[in-house]
Amino acid sequence: MDIAGMSLQQKMAALHEYRESQYRQLQDAVYARRGWDADGVPTLGTLKNDGIDFPELTELVEQHAHKG
Repeated sequence: MDIAGMSLQQKMAALHEYRESQYRQLQDAVYARRGWDADGVPTLGTLKNDGIDFPELTELVEQHAHKG
């Protein structure tokens, strides 16, 4: 991106957009590594692997999955 012709406000907006994009990529990578969905909610597989697949918890996770 060529910023030479941009105003200060445009440069700030472009930098913010870039940083937000980088943050989202990092967030997605961390969530995937932990076994979470895009909203940061553990998947049913993660709950089972961690031994915390209690009925109340799995019900909540399933409800969240059906909302998306």
